[in-house]
This record gives sequence, C-alpha cells and structure tokens, in this order.
Amino acid sequence: MPMLTDPSEKYAPYTPLDLPARQWPHKQLTQHPIWLSTDLRDGNQALAQPMTVQQKRTFFRHLVQCGFKEIEVAFPAASETEFSFVRSLIEDEEVPDDVWMQVRSSVQNSCEVRELTVTGNRS
Repeated sequence: MPMLTDPSEKYAPYTPLDLPARQWPHKQLTQHPIWLSTDLRDGNQALAQPMTVQQKRTFFRHLVQCGFKEIEVAFPAASETEFSFVRSLIEDEEVPDDVWMQVRSSVQNSCEVRELTVTGNRS
C-alpha cells in the first residue's frame, strides 16, 4: 500500500466528550503531530554490534524517504562512530532542507570539546 500524501485524512475525528467541568475533553487536534525518529541513537540501538557509519547513513536515507521531517541522529560524544556519522551527514550535505536533524549533547564540564561546523541557510 503506498504512503498517503496526507495521513491525517485516514481517520475521522472522534466525537468530543461532553464534560463541562473539564477543560481538555472537548479539545481536538487540528493538525497531525510532528513525528520524531530516535532510531539512530546508539542508546536506542542497543545492538550487540552497533551500526557502522555507512549503515547509519543508509538508515537515515530510509527515514527521510519515509517522510520523517525531524530525526534525532546521534549523541556524538558517545563514540567516534557517532561523531563521524554526524560529521559525514553535514559535510556531504545529506540532510534535505526540509528535514531537521537533532543531535544530543552533554553539558558536563569534563567533556571533550569537538567542533562540528554546519553550513547552509536554515530559517
């Protein structure tokens, strides 16, 4: 079955509950939620053999192809693979203009400082 252009049209809205003393039951969503994939994070994989940079890039491309507009890609401080993966996505301009890439970062003072330069015009 092909992916729907507008999945929000698949289901009819529910009939709101009539509970006048409550604030939320009568509210309805008017837009579909923004789905965020966290599948590429090392912590989410918990694989015996974590994915390589190339495997992660292939997975990232599949997520983009599926229509994800927000993708949490990595925690670069976790490993060299995570850092290299994020760097390769940026340097090779793999992230489409309409996709937001989320990168987790530690805030501890003892962390090694490494720099990622992001170029491009994102508004």
